[in-house]
Amino acid sequence: MLLTYIVPLSILLPILFGLLNYKAANSGQKLLFYYLIASGLINLAAMVMIKFRLSNLPLLHLYTIVEAVLILGYLSTLFKDKLIKTILSSIIILFPLLCVINVAFIQSIYTYNTYTRPLEAILITFFCMLYLYTSGFTENWLKQPKSWFNMGILIYFPIVCIIFIVSNYIVFVAKQKEINRLIWNFHGIMSLMMYLLWAKGFSLMKKNG
Repeated sequence: MLLTYIVPLSILLPILFGLLNYKAANSGQKLLFYYLIASGLINLAAMVMIKFRLSNLPLLHLYTIVEAVLILGYLSTLFKDKLIKTILSSIIILFPLLCVINVAFIQSIYTYNTYTRPLEAILITFFCMLYLYTSGFTENWLKQPKSWFNMGILIYFPIVCIIFIVSNYIVFVAKQKEINRLIWNFHGIMSLMMYLLWAKGFSLMKKNG
């Protein structure tokens, strides 16, 4: 119920607020909105493939690229430092190439991308934390849309990194499928929390830009 319906459908909430306040969105906020649309479509395609008993793992490789490019692009808009922006721009170009190399020479497209997925989560978490460190404390930060977006990122992506590493160990080494199911339910809860926090952020765009 949680992973099948509640979490996938919860993405519609931030999409709705993003759509209502789209005209007030800046370039970074639009990138997050595009990410939600792409994520929803890819997840829908994945569910259709499961229904027809097809492997949806190739979509995960695509999803990782799309997610990294759009969210790192959003984070790039937050920084004023030219060096950091240049580094992020380089990563946005190089990371998809790394994903292609991983599929072509290291991990099959029909397996979990256990190298690139955690790396993506680490990069997103690092640059989000770096922004929080360099930006300092600002008044009324809970009224800032980016505060809610960043909280969502920091709730979800560190968990993704840990889950992908631990889950693969449990499934392929320890072979504890029940524990693995509980871990992915927890992942679903973290996804739900991120969507709710982002919905709050999108709801604030009209007044705060």
